[in-house]
Amino acid sequence: MTWRLVGANNHALGRGPDHHGGHAACSAAVRRLRDGLDRAVPHVTMAATTGVWSWQLALDERCVAVAARTFRRQRECRHSLQLFLTAAAEGQLAANVTYTRRLRGLRLPDAVKGTAL
Repeated sequence: MTWRLVGANNHALGRGPDHHGGHAACSAAVRRLRDGLDRAVPHVTMAATTGVWSWQLALDERCVAVAARTFRRQRECRHSLQLFLTAAAEGQLAANVTYTRRLRGLRLPDAVKGTAL
């Protein structure tokens, strides 16, 4: 299980670099990122072989977030990083929502199924 931060248009702004054993560990990783945003160090790099740009965010010398995609231009990459930082500071942690490619959509927890919206 991993996490991703999505914008209002549901496009991914960034994601976790690690896979976690369960929801609790994944949520803890997100809380650690949010609690340490003021100390986070961004790294914007270009891949030598392909020339595409990407960013990573490090906290205490450990990668805690990565770009959701690569970029053709450095300015687009830096803009994406700024969007991620802003959204990470303001975003809300969704509880018990998982995404599975096999089902091609959201799988709601049993407590929510059958609840009128």
